Amino acid sequence: MKKNKIFFLIPGFKEQISDNQYRWLVNYIKVAGWTVVKVPVVWDYSTVSKNADDFISFFNENKGQENRVLGFSYGAVITLLTATRLQPDKVYLCSLSPDFKEDIIFMPPWLKKYIGKRRLADIATRSGIDLAKKLNVPAIIFYGEAEGCEYPTLKKRCEETARYAKNSKLVVVKNASHRINHPQYVEVIKKELSL
Repeated sequence: MKKNKIFFLIPGFKEQISDNQYRWLVNYIKVAGWTVVKVPVVWDYSTVSKNADDFISFFNENKGQENRVLGFSYGAVITLLTATRLQPDKVYLCSLSPDFKEDIIFMPPWLKKYIGKRRLADIATRSGIDLAKKLNVPAIIFYGEAEGCEYPTLKKRCEETARYAKNSKLVVVKNASHRINHPQYVEVIKKELSL
């Protein structure tokens, strides 16, 4: 028998949902009566496309009658990549990383080197604009005001995604940096989850 309400959480790059910065989110969702499913992501020696394929299988094995997915940073990229195919009831894209072919020209050389040739080639296979246009599930897209100043390509990616996605809402979090446990980010996410 399927569980009623399942909330999938996908962490940022090199993170896991069991890390401290996600503890408040897991607890908040559980208290609201949802089953929290911590999505395991193998970041090392992998690509985001491979992580997305892994999530599709994981989602199908663990989905309930009502399903929501929240991804942070690179986890938001995985969420966006899979949303149209998986059709969850709602998605939350928190600090969507600029990890799409439109963003490559803005990447400094040190970042391209850090990402590596295989991941860079993977990025070139996906269009953020095309994915946003195809997104047909309700979506809330967040980014922090401070992180938007520090990472203008992240801000642009979030705003573009919200502009092209049919049923989306953009939420700019005052003063928040690129931390899902930033006090203002916590407050706004709790409000927008409306559990």
